[in-house]
Amino acid sequence: MPMLVSASTSKVLCDGKPIEGIQELQFKITRNRANVHTVGSHERLSGYLGALYVECVLKVRSSFEELDKKMYETIDGIKPFQIVVQLGTQGKGDPVKQISFDDCVLENKSLGMDATGVAVTTYSISAKSAKEE
Repeated sequence: MPMLVSASTSKVLCDGKPIEGIQELQFKITRNRANVHTVGSHERLSGYLGALYVECVLKVRSSFEELDKKMYETIDGIKPFQIVVQLGTQGKGDPVKQISFDDCVLENKSLGMDATGVAVTTYSISAKSAKEE
């Protein structure tokens, strides 16, 4: 039976603190790859696979003060943080799956406001690793 994850029962935490007003969460894990081609052919002969690169985007209604502070830290003051996503299913209180993003760094932040007048801050984060439990 497939697991249907519900946004209303899921939580996103930053260093253990709940992020209120989450509108959207996206993450992408990419394996670094280099292709090897043969001379005179359009087909790939093989490829070299390397390390994983983890990217995460959070969209929050208004803003999240903890992440706002991290954007303005000096280079010497940048401290990695952790994002944990606890996925829940509709009607159940306990998380059914947890995704942890470790040693995160805030790469950029933007703010947008539409005609409804609700500001949404977008945080782009890179992580050293991700694991699903």
